[in-house]
Amino acid sequence: MNCIKCGGALPGGALYCPACGKKQTGQPRKHLKRANGTGTVYKLSGRRKRPWVAAKNRITIGYYETRTEALLALEHVSGKKLTEQYNMTFKDVFEGWKEEHYKTVGTKSVSSYDRAYDVFEPLHGQRFRALRTRDFQAVMDQYSGRSYSMLAKLKNLIMQMSQWAIREEICTTNFAKFVQLPEKGKKEKEIFTDTEIKKLEDDGSEAAQIVLMLIYTGMRIGELFQLRTIDCHDDYVVGGEKTEAGRNRVIPIRPQGRPYFKHFRESASGELLLSGYHGQHDQDNYRKRDYYPLLARLGIEKKTPHATRHTYASQAVKGGVQPELLQKILGHADYSTTANIYTHIDTDTLVKAVEGY
Repeated sequence: MNCIKCGGALPGGALYCPACGKKQTGQPRKHLKRANGTGTVYKLSGRRKRPWVAAKNRITIGYYETRTEALLALEHVSGKKLTEQYNMTFKDVFEGWKEEHYKTVGTKSVSSYDRAYDVFEPLHGQRFRALRTRDFQAVMDQYSGRSYSMLAKLKNLIMQMSQWAIREEICTTNFAKFVQLPEKGKKEKEIFTDTEIKKLEDDGSEAAQIVLMLIYTGMRIGELFQLRTIDCHDDYVVGGEKTEAGRNRVIPIRPQGRPYFKHFRESASGELLLSGYHGQHDQDNYRKRDYYPLLARLGIEKKTPHATRHTYASQAVKGGVQPELLQKILGHADYSTTANIYTHIDTDTLVKAVEGY
């Protein structure tokens, strides 16, 4: 072998020429072979923006501009056994998450989650671990004019999906929690006043009795319409829906409401408590054709049937019911839901709460 500059003979393997000192061009060094199970990095042929590939367990982790970036990606998953699950798309994660979650919620919640999933259609085919806050936010921003509650449901879906993906080691960060929702104005919850309740009691119609049954138990309208006669007792019922904490719970009946439950129990013509009701047996039809016309006829300000639940919770707090008991009666998994959403505290109660300090 001769020197590339002066042509003099070189000793075997010499890096510099002993005669002129010129550094010789050696053969390119080969990269050390990675240990088994640590993954591999290789370069694709052709002109590509990201030619370097990082892979592990025959699973492609990603494509990168430089070999260094590909190696860093391998380090990120060091110690993890990867499967095809690692590259699950938004759609795949939703299917995996809902298989578990839908067993714990009611049909209305399932329908709500399905509608929220449809909103994220632009992300369905993308790898979930590659999605970032900006991706979720871009979809959400297209619906910025919609109600706060709808946007909150959208965020709730991707939050839960992200938590599921973290548990399954598909990703490491819940980027959905950084999605921004518009400012929500604090709105006082509607409740039935004592005067309005008196109007319902004086009316005496079966439609009014159903409203009073809701006010005196705090049940959701769907829970009452699905309540079986066999589960109705003199001073309590066993029922509920929506969440694990809400199903099959003991719901005490306030003394004022017991005569109404007794009436429907004795007049029931089928399995359900309200089977003997002479009005609409479907809760949505009852709401439209019986409930709202009743309020209009009695001169009661229009409010949703859910206002009966707010009324019950507010009266319970005012009456001194212990927070943990009220939480169980209403079927909430977290008392913050009870306190922040379902209670309306009037001025007199607040003033009396600090008297004697």
